[in-house]
Amino acid sequence: MRINKYSFFLILMLLTMFGCQRDDICAESIETTPLLIIRFYDIEDPNELKTPQNLSIRSVNSDSTDFVINTGSGNAVEYFRYTRDSLAIPLRTNNDLTEYVFTLNTEEGDTTATNTGLRDTISFTYGREEEYINRACAYKVSYVGLKTNVEGGADGPNWIQDVQIEEPNVEDQNQAHVSIFF
Repeated sequence: MRINKYSFFLILMLLTMFGCQRDDICAESIETTPLLIIRFYDIEDPNELKTPQNLSIRSVNSDSTDFVINTGSGNAVEYFRYTRDSLAIPLRTNNDLTEYVFTLNTEEGDTTATNTGLRDTISFTYGREEEYINRACAYKVSYVGLKTNVEGGADGPNWIQDVQIEEPNVEDQNQAHVSIFF
């Protein structure tokens, strides 16, 4: 009788172990919705990368320039007083329009929507194509037919002189999609 109990528990445990599914975790190697890659160039020498000083970025609908993004590699990047020659920003997945305010020469500690510096608003318009990846990763959105429009701030002329679309279809993060000249 005792052997039957042990056999029963052993069989029950084996059935439980083989009946479980693996955790549904989206692997880092799977490409998900890409970020828009922007490179900054010198308007005087269009082949030369240029670093905007103390650049802050905020969504048009946001009251603050506290804009932190996860780059997908687990590293968070804050785009407040950012000083590099390229950046990656998300586009909206639920709309065909994303608008950001790019502010050059933002003063330290000034995170308000009306912060100091030269402000230009860039509107990105695009079409969206959804692709189902799997249950863990859900959908990937690719952006097609990317177009831009730049509007200067009320405080003076545009600091952004030109915007060029390098790749109108945002399907991956392997190359720059947009070049900004200032």
